[in-house]
Amino acid sequence: MEQAERPAADFLRLASADWDHEVALFEEDSHKAAKGEFFYFTYQSVKYQTTREEKYLVYGPPCVSVHRLTGECRFVSHQELWAAGNPFSGS
Repeated sequence: MEQAERPAADFLRLASADWDHEVALFEEDSHKAAKGEFFYFTYQSVKYQTTREEKYLVYGPPCVSVHRLTGECRFVSHQELWAAGNPFSGS
């Protein structure tokens, strides 16, 4: 999981470089999951993570996936996440 987290964080940093808000992966284990061929990491604005105030929420794809074999990173939509069986559900 740790090895997959680094490229996910790098991908997020590069992809969000021109966004209005600084974003980062959540540090809590409950925001990290592995299912099938992918690792999943949720992210949110740094300000939201610090304050938990909804006014700082960033809307869009809820997480970054990292392919187990290729290391390819990409954003995953809510629809894709649910179609994958929601890897964060614990089942």
